[in-house]
Parts: sequence; C-alpha cells; structure tokens
Amino acid sequence: MSSHFLDRIKIVLCRPEGGRNVGSICRSMENMGLSRLAIVGDISELNLKEVKGMAIHAWPIFEKAERYETLPEALNNTIIAAGLTRRRGNRRKSFSYLPEELAKKASQTAEGTIALIFGNEQNGLNSEELAACTTACHIPASPENPSLNLAQAVQILLYVFYRQAESKVGRFCPVELETVDKLTDTIISSLNDIGFFDKPDRFDTRSYFRDILSRASLSPREARHMEKVFRKIANLKKTDL
Repeated sequence: MSSHFLDRIKIVLCRPEGGRNVGSICRSMENMGLSRLAIVGDISELNLKEVKGMAIHAWPIFEKAERYETLPEALNNTIIAAGLTRRRGNRRKSFSYLPEELAKKASQTAEGTIALIFGNEQNGLNSEELAACTTACHIPASPENPSLNLAQAVQILLYVFYRQAESKVGRFCPVELETVDKLTDTIISSLNDIGFFDKPDRFDTRSYFRDILSRASLSPREARHMEKVFRKIANLKKTDL
C-alpha cells in the first residue's frame, strides 16, 4: 500500500450546501486513508452539527480543510485537476476518464498534488469551474437516473484510488498546472503573433491546448522545449516582416 500516493490526493468541494454530505465525505476520506480536503466558496450557512454528526471521528479533516474563494486558487501546485461531471456539451470537457482510468494515470506519477473536484449538490460543477479543471471524470450510471448523491460519488472515487494505491506507483514527475498555464499562454501568444487568429476564436483554442498538455503530463524538459519551439515560431514571423 502506497500511503504517499494517497497523501498526494486532495478532495476539492465547490460550494457544498449539505452538512450531512460534507460530514459523510470526511468519514469516507478517513476510511480510505485520505486527509486533504479543500472547500471553495462561502460555507457560512453550512450546518456544522450535521457535519460533525456524520463525520464522527473524521471531524478533524473538516477542521483542517483548506478554504478558498475560487477554484483556480485551490488548484495551485497540482499536476492533475479532474472534475467529476456526467454532463457533456458546449463549454464542457471533450474528454472524460472513468474512475479506474484516472486512478491509474495518477498512480504513474511520483510527486505532485492530484485534485479531485466535486461540484454543488444541486447543479454539480458549473462551466467556469469545469474549465478550471484540466480533465473530467465520470461515473457510469443508469441513464434513467444518472445523477449520484455527492457523498456517494466521492466514496466511489476514493475507493478506486485506494485500491490503486495497492499497485505499483510510478516514478515520473510531471510539471504542475502553473507551468501548463504559462506554456499555454506562450502558445496562444505565439499563434496570435503569426496571425493564426484571423477570426474570433470560436473553438476556445486556449482550453484545447491546456487540456491536452495537462493530459500529456509533460516533464519539465519537455515543457521548456515546447515553449522554445513556439517562441521561435513567433520570432521567425517577426523576422519575415
């Protein structure tokens, strides 16, 4: 069992409303050997008695939870940021892992925080929150009623990751999300300099590159080389002028 792998996993709850759900999540985390919890948004209306009643011995997980105003802040220093969602469509992720696929990919890395992001009980992750993630994950369910309870969805993912921790963990150390964002900015800036965007960008090219680069799990050397390539492309265009 790789406890180090489990220590790297951070559960992120966006705008949770139900105290019982939050408490149940804390208990599930302790059951599966996890302790890193982050909460995004205002939880002043959260019923703390309900949280404590369901968490029982896992109450310290809630007490020590990281608090953030926005999701991007919560995702600093992460190497994987996977948002759980069952919905597809415009402004949603075009690629989505099964829980087992996501856990296996995460276990191939040796260092860095792996964030599993869950949305509000009523509406799940909104478009802006999902855009802040680098990939999506979905839990297969009956099409007649595919929406899972928040605490149950978290429990399923945690169980899969716990089982994955029993397998061999990789040694690869990919770059963190901040590096991916900077590289994406360089790519978009270079494309803009060479006149690629001759029309309004209807395809959200930035998100396209950001998601692909994140899934690629670039090494620091690969990220630096790709940045040099795109900077040179932009400079070649300027030389032609």
